[in-house]
Amino acid sequence: MKATTIQIKTETERCGVPTDPQWPGQIKTRATTYLKHYDSCTQSILWSFMEALGMENRMVLRAGGAMHGGMMSSLTCGVHTAGLMILGLLAGRERLESGLDGMMPIILPARRMVKTLTGRIGGHSCLAMTGVDFTDLEAAMNYKLSDDHERCVNRVGDGAQAIAELLQDLDAKGALFRV
Repeated sequence: MKATTIQIKTETERCGVPTDPQWPGQIKTRATTYLKHYDSCTQSILWSFMEALGMENRMVLRAGGAMHGGMMSSLTCGVHTAGLMILGLLAGRERLESGLDGMMPIILPARRMVKTLTGRIGGHSCLAMTGVDFTDLEAAMNYKLSDDHERCVNRVGDGAQAIAELLQDLDAKGALFRV
């Protein structure tokens, strides 16, 4: 089986985040469309960015597969997990051996990502935002089929847009790099 390579820019190169002011809105549209058609907040956002940034690695998409439903436990929202996975693809360490030095470039952007997303979508817990215990599959399906689910669709769109805007800002400031 042939491995797919993800090309990530180094410290001396920009990460390639589009500078077009329309890009965050395009990502929002793509993420909400994917969620409506295929489900999974995390994977819908993750794949939207991976396509847009030319990182179409199915193994990374698969890694996001256990994150929906608040990490299958009504905990951390998939908008947050997707945002952090995308940030990790752009600025996370490549080699475990680089230790703490390799982790430093992502720490402040990750903290900013979580704070930004929590403010933008109104929380970070699926249970707190929806009132649904996603470990109860019947409750989860009832929610999915209810009008209330549209709030999650909107959160995914708003979150995806916020992630794109934040990535543009971090990239413009030279804060997306690897050591």
